[in-house]
Amino acid sequence: MKKLITILASIPIAMLSQQFPEAPMYFYVLKNAIAAFICKGSYKTLMAMDMKTHAAAFSCDHKILITKVGYRAWKPGITYTISFWEHGKEQALTSCMVTPQDTEDLQFFSLKNTITAYPGTKYYISRTYISGGPNHDMSDYIGWLSNKNGADICPLKQNGITLSNGFFSDDINPLNSSDAASITTNSLLPIIDFEYTLSTD
Repeated sequence: MKKLITILASIPIAMLSQQFPEAPMYFYVLKNAIAAFICKGSYKTLMAMDMKTHAAAFSCDHKILITKVGYRAWKPGITYTISFWEHGKEQALTSCMVTPQDTEDLQFFSLKNTITAYPGTKYYISRTYISGGPNHDMSDYIGWLSNKNGADICPLKQNGITLSNGFFSDDINPLNSSDAASITTNSLLPIIDFEYTLSTD
């Protein structure tokens, strides 16, 4: 099984779509990466960062259509907003409210409006705490993070998507934050995922 995951992860995305042109191919940013890390024994998860917003910057090699977002709950019943942003823009491209229940794996939610991402443009996906949790204070802001025992995890490339940074902030749009507590890092990624397909036009 480990060998199969490694082989699949190494197949170029364009080759996969040529082999199965009649069927939509759905891909994920972190699900495959997490599987690859586990195979190599270098991947760890932790819960940390008591900041309201967790985010990750990404770019794509091909035009893609983003259809779903995924998040792993640390406690069931906490409500978050998951948003997509284009670098440098003040307004989110789209946002959706989610209340994940699964504490063992990523839980995916369909977007009301599909997002198109283009090569040569930097985007990021964020999740912001809204309400819920056992304490009803900032200690409920924490989330699942991926790390490699302190080593750089970014840039991380999977199926034509490159994750370039993790961001943590108390602002909704962490890249526009002037808060001294905001953090940009290559060694921690929030476990926020999205499902996408290759654009055919």
